[in-house]
Amino acid sequence: MQRWSRRGPRSRFLADEWSTEVTSGFALAGFLALVLAGFTVLAMGPLTRIDVYFNLDPAPDRWTPLLTVLDRIGQRAVCLPILGAVVLVLVRRCRSWRPAVVAAGGVVALNLVVLVLKVAFGRSFPLTADPSFFTGGMAYPSGHGANVVFVYGLVPYLLSRYLGSHRLRSILLWAAVALLSAVMVVVSLTLNWHWFADLVAGLLVGAIVLQLVEAVDRAVGAHPGRVRSVTSGSATNPAAS
Repeated sequence: MQRWSRRGPRSRFLADEWSTEVTSGFALAGFLALVLAGFTVLAMGPLTRIDVYFNLDPAPDRWTPLLTVLDRIGQRAVCLPILGAVVLVLVRRCRSWRPAVVAAGGVVALNLVVLVLKVAFGRSFPLTADPSFFTGGMAYPSGHGANVVFVYGLVPYLLSRYLGSHRLRSILLWAAVALLSAVMVVVSLTLNWHWFADLVAGLLVGAIVLQLVEAVDRAVGAHPGRVRSVTSGSATNPAAS
């Protein structure tokens, strides 16, 4: 006996849109993973000359205090409280723990991925003047770079996902993420704390994990037929489904 779907045109449209977002998220994460793999191969060979070129003389002592402060934007002690404040607001507004679960799961996943890669590649830090891999170091990829992209990038995603889309807000927040990423690269290079390739790889790792977390959040327990739009006047509560 043929089973007929009771979903109307709007439900089918939402289902198609939801499926496209999830598929696109996983596809982009896979593409970025391939980029990271290719970049890592180059970092072990031709890009070594670029790393050596950017291994600058130490910054003047008068710059060190300011650069050290700026470097903290990538530290968990700074970025995680900011993310936590946003999550707290969302939990209260949505009356759901889902934003907290998404953020906590993502942060744990990011740190595990970064740790595994650091141990696996074992690259020396610039202070050794040796850009070689598999020497027992922990330079590649940069954890600070990954933190900047993932943690600060998760903020506009969560706000858009659980409070509703706001174009200007999203543009400003993503511009801030790009600016912080650039600052992180420049500061870390100037302080000789990472090779250039370490920082690029860190940004890529952060972007990969961010895309995966977004895709999983959309795919798990948030069927489009049960998620109502905030902009239509009803509260969004994916966790309640």
